[in-house]
Amino acid sequence: MALMTLLASTVGLAWANLPGLLLVVGGTWLASVIGHSPKPVMDLLKRLPELFRQPPVVHLPTQDHKRLLQVADLCRRGQVRSAENTAKDIGDPFLRAGARLALDRHSGDELLRMLQWRIRRQKESDHRDIRILRTMATFAPAFGMLGTLVGLVALLGNLGTSGLEYVGLAMGFALMSTLYGLLAANLLFKPLALKLEDRSRHQLLYMNFLLDAVLMLHERQHPVMINEFLESVPRDEAVEPARAPLRALSQERLRA
Repeated sequence: MALMTLLASTVGLAWANLPGLLLVVGGTWLASVIGHSPKPVMDLLKRLPELFRQPPVVHLPTQDHKRLLQVADLCRRGQVRSAENTAKDIGDPFLRAGARLALDRHSGDELLRMLQWRIRRQKESDHRDIRILRTMATFAPAFGMLGTLVGLVALLGNLGTSGLEYVGLAMGFALMSTLYGLLAANLLFKPLALKLEDRSRHQLLYMNFLLDAVLMLHERQHPVMINEFLESVPRDEAVEPARAPLRALSQERLRA
């Protein structure tokens, strides 16, 4: 952006084209609302600053780690009421709900089905946001071209009564709409969609990791085993390889 601004100032290009900018921004927003619905589009726009401020969650916080081990220890001792009270203090909502369900008299299949439904719902929500951003990335250049066509129509309408200086200024003014559309698509909407895809992948891996921990709690495994599992997973995006064998083993024990 700094290089483009420097080049524009060197060649004397005027960046101010407020009607073209409003056409690109307003048209992209309106088309996205019509294509999806107002509420998910507005909710996504409100949450966009969080994509820059908050890093994706890839490991269990220390406090939730300790509380989960306390729940497992109390459960093995038969102190179910105390375990339920401790589970209420878990910060992560998915882990908190899973721990409380694991302490109830649910079968393993019911527990697995309920938690997997939460994961599928999170996945669908993330994919909806990604689709909205990709829709905006598609519409922004189109409305930029629309602004350019409108400007060219106005230019041709005054071509017989204007000189070459006016023609050059009008052409530059018209083409700025296309520039706004391309910048919005390639520097805003597409990068945000890629960033959201990456965050969604981290979040789904993390939730599947917590699912295995909840299954171990439901099987009343020793807190030492649960702690070893929690500590064995790398605190980065390589969660799935370390988690997959135990996930398969846990589901096989549930079926048995």
